[in-house]
Amino acid sequence: MDAGARCAPYSAVVVTVRRLVVDAAIVAVLAVATALYELQWHILSPATDEVRKRGIGLGMPEDWFQTQMTQWWIATAAGLAAMLIRSWQPLVALVGAGAMTLVHALLPDAPFMPVDLAAPIALYTLAMRPSRRWLSYAGAVAAVACAFVPALLRESTIVAPKAWGGGVFVPPAVLAFAWLFGDRSRSRRAYLDEATQRAQDLERQRDQQVELAAAAERARIARELHDAVAHGLSIIVIQAQAAAGAMERRPATARAALAAIVATGRDSLGEMRRLLGLTRPDGPDLAPLPGLSDLPMLVDRVRATGLPVTLNQSGEPTDLPTGVGLSAYRIAQEGLTNALKHAGTDAVVDLSIHYGPDALEVTVADTGPGAGGLPDERRGNGLRGMRERVAMLGGTFSASDRPAGGFQVTARLPLAEST
Repeated sequence: MDAGARCAPYSAVVVTVRRLVVDAAIVAVLAVATALYELQWHILSPATDEVRKRGIGLGMPEDWFQTQMTQWWIATAAGLAAMLIRSWQPLVALVGAGAMTLVHALLPDAPFMPVDLAAPIALYTLAMRPSRRWLSYAGAVAAVACAFVPALLRESTIVAPKAWGGGVFVPPAVLAFAWLFGDRSRSRRAYLDEATQRAQDLERQRDQQVELAAAAERARIARELHDAVAHGLSIIVIQAQAAAGAMERRPATARAALAAIVATGRDSLGEMRRLLGLTRPDGPDLAPLPGLSDLPMLVDRVRATGLPVTLNQSGEPTDLPTGVGLSAYRIAQEGLTNALKHAGTDAVVDLSIHYGPDALEVTVADTGPGAGGLPDERRGNGLRGMRERVAMLGGTFSASDRPAGGFQVTARLPLAEST
């Protein structure tokens, strides 16, 4: 189990406690403000006894004031209890707070109290909910409609001659404003959530692109290293075998083979330094990457191993894009390396370069035994690497046995690099 999964239950408990504390704080503020207002209105105000006596004089029961107070506090307790679950069940809180406020307004001698603000608060919370929007609309319509009920049913009384102190449109307006404010807060939160999600998606896509770019770069480096090192090592191995066989009887031939080994090793190390130096922004200035102009040197190195190689170029040479020239050189290099390893000592290799009007064609053909069927590109990186190079440039590649015997690799590279 990871850290996020372990922290999830703890986070849920924290959110639950936080919501409960906020709801309890709202209820406490409303209750304290109402108690203070009630204390001032019914106990500290000298008009309270006069109102009670005037009510008795008008034929009302002697305990009419206490009965009204009991009803008022029962409704208040029920409404505040419903407000304690406002964060989880805003519709239940609205029904409880709305019923409480309606009871207060219908009592014969109950003025507006701070606790009556519970209904607008519950309606605001319901409007903020993003799910089941029809409940929000229905709650707003019902709350505003119920706010007009006391004006229709309540008669003039001793203290408050009309419902809501005569301000009939004030409670509906307050409720409508609370709903509008909550709905706007919901829209604003939805917009911020969408913007945050979009930013997270963009960041995730950027990370994925960086990972893909890094993977492509690793594949490119691996392909370049294989082409440079495999070719050099193949020549070194053959020259070392030749030097070992000629050490006693033909010292001059052995010395020439050893000199070729040194030259090939230095060239391969130079290739590796150049390749790895490209990955360091502060690296030294290095020689340019190889191209078709370096093919004669490549052919000479292979010939030095004893494998006959002919180089044929046709068409009108033209300036090539760097990617095309490098890929053509690497394909020729890998084709000669494969012929060196598999064609045998009696084979002859022909390397052909044809400059076409819209493509460059590279062909490496040998007279060896061939692959004996379709070559398995899953073994080794040579053929697969050549095919990937050609595919990156949007060209075509084929590798198969020749009808007259031997093996042939053909790559056709468009002169305009694909994007």
